[in-house]
Amino acid sequence: MTDNKKRISIKLSPKVFQGILAALALVGMFLVGMWLGRAHSAAGWPGSSTIQQLRSQVVGRIQRQLQKPTPSPATASRAAEVPRIGLEEAREKLEIGANVVIVDVRSKEYFDEGHIKGALFLPLSEMEARYGELSSDKEIIIYGDRC
Repeated sequence: MTDNKKRISIKLSPKVFQGILAALALVGMFLVGMWLGRAHSAAGWPGSSTIQQLRSQVVGRIQRQLQKPTPSPATASRAAEVPRIGLEEAREKLEIGANVVIVDVRSKEYFDEGHIKGALFLPLSEMEARYGELSSDKEIIIYGDRC
């Protein structure tokens, strides 16, 4: 009896073979991770999330970012022109008694919890309207959570 089936042989270089094995290993790890994630989520383990929960968290973050007010073009162009200094440089200016005014633009709650000694409280939301209140003969250093 003769075997009419033809055999196909493919010769792969060791690098190509290793690449295929690596790709299969990644797919396998992904599938195991998905299975474990579902098992953990179904068991209600702390810190476990389903894909749908992760998606809703990401969508929620994006929506919160989109709801943040964007600066007007005039404000945005001025912000690009404002030089930035690091914490060390600001600290040095304060230590040597440089002619500076420190402005805290955080919320009132954060300002009341603690602020740099001598800092003025001027909320960021009021900065454009009240900027003229600041001394023009001093260097102004502004700090806050979005600066």
